[in-house]
This record gives sequence, C-alpha cells and structure tokens, in this order.
Amino acid sequence: MLTPLIAALARVLPPATLHRLRSFKRRILGQPPLLLPYSFETSLGKTLSRSKLVAKLGRRLGRVPILEDVALEKYDNWLIAAPYLIYDEDQVLVLLGTEIAKALSLSVAYTNSAAVVGDIAEFGTMGGFTARTIATAMVFDPRRQPTSPLRRLRLFDSFEGLPEITSEVDKKAPHVLSGAWSKGECKVLGANELRAMVGGVISPDRFTVHEGWFADTVKILPPETRFAMVHFDGDLYQSTMDALEPCFSRGFISPGAVFLFDDWNCNHADPSYGERRAWSDLVDRFHIKATHCGDYSELGTKFIVHSYDGMPVR
Repeated sequence: MLTPLIAALARVLPPATLHRLRSFKRRILGQPPLLLPYSFETSLGKTLSRSKLVAKLGRRLGRVPILEDVALEKYDNWLIAAPYLIYDEDQVLVLLGTEIAKALSLSVAYTNSAAVVGDIAEFGTMGGFTARTIATAMVFDPRRQPTSPLRRLRLFDSFEGLPEITSEVDKKAPHVLSGAWSKGECKVLGANELRAMVGGVISPDRFTVHEGWFADTVKILPPETRFAMVHFDGDLYQSTMDALEPCFSRGFISPGAVFLFDDWNCNHADPSYGERRAWSDLVDRFHIKATHCGDYSELGTKFIVHSYDGMPVR
C-alpha cells in the first residue's frame, strides 16, 4: 500500500530520505534491507566518496580512521553492496569462460615464474577459445620466460570430433549413455581455421598444430619433447589415456608441470569414468606425485606434477 505514496515522494524527496523511507517499509514487511551498491548517501542526500567518508569519520572519532572504522560504518548503515546488485546477467553468462581463461592464463604465468621447462600442450581444441586464451597469455613470454628458447604452443586435435567409443569404461559413462558424447561430437574448427586464429595472436613459429588422433600424433613426437603445461579437453577416458600415457612413459612431463583437465567433473563427477578415472590409472601406473590445486569453472580442475617414474632429470 505504501508503494504509490513512495512513488510520488520519489519525485520530490532527497535520495537519502527516500532510501530511509524505502528501508523502513522493507523492515515493516520483514524484507532484507535496501542496499546502496555504488555510493554512500548522507542525511543531506549528498553522495560521499570513500575519502569524504573517511574524513567525516575522522571528525567524529577525533583521529585518523582505520579500515575497521570504515568497514563498520558501512556495515551499520547498510552501505555494503549485495552481490546481486553489482553482478548482473551478462556477468553470469560469461563467468564460466572468464574462470577458464583466468585459470589458463595464471598457469601460463606460473610456468614462467617457476621456470618450468618445456612447451605448452593442448589436447582437444574444439572452437579455439582456450587455444587463443593460452596464446594470448604467451605473448608476454619474450619478456617473462627465464629460459630459452621460447616455449611453443602445441595444439593436438583430430579435427573430426570425438572418436568412436570403444573403451568399456567410456561405454558405461553417463555422458556417453545420455548421447552427450558420441562419435563426431565436439567438431567445430578445422585445422586451418585454428591456425589462422592462433596466428593472429602469436607468430607462426611459436605454435604447431598436430592433426590426427592423439594415439598417432603423440607417439611421433621427438624424444627431447618436454611439456611445462598440459590443458586436456579430450572428454573420454580412452582419449585421455591415448594422449597422456605416452607423455609419461616417454618422460615428456617436466618437474613442476601444470595439468588442467577441462572435463574433470563430467559424468556426475564419478571417479569411475572419464578424465578422473584416467588420471587415477596414470597415477597408479607411473607413481605420479602431484598437488591438486583445486577446481576452476564448473568442470575443470588443476594439478602440479612433482615426480613420476621416468621423470627427466632437471
């Protein structure tokens, strides 16, 4: 019943007074307090910057306010912004991609800061988003990479989508049974389209596109190959094993290498399937010691490898 009255008063009352009136109404109705997302409103209806708020508090307290004083003032006067007031639908939409890009970019930076030896590999390129993200993070390598030569970005994909489902592990996986994963799924960019995309970010001599099934392309890599970072987006258990088993058996993974699994939490996050099952089998087979660095986005997770049977000497 107060809404029409408040609507009329909104045209004449100062903002701070209107805020108090609306807050009073919400208290009567038992609703959460009305918060101010972007500014502090004084009793005079004037907007206070943080510096002015600190000055006002200083006069009241008779001393220079500390952070606690400012925080409690904001808290007591409902001046703390609620997340829904500063986080809108556009941000929700891009959150997943943003979190993935952040994890990949920080991992590239880590390889430089920790001086991890080797190239960066991505298994499964799909639409090129993550490949481009990694390449973008690598533009700073000429200034930040402490070792030489500059590491390369190695992109592995069949460019035919997912392979035929042959593994008994994959055949029972929820994502396969539901039809979400099947032969030919996840085919988006062609090899030349990917080259053009990544070539617009870093020079062609800094990346290689390896066309073909993982089981075929990894086995022909030269024995001196080393990987400082691996981003795996191959979905299936068998694809994970096809790509990573030879990487460990041939000693391609450097000490301190970072692994990011894009589909770790697929298949209801059941450890019996997909990347979770493959990693567990690899850990058992090669006695991998690694730190789990936690999940990123809604499906991905991250590890740093410390040692394994056959690891190359630093």
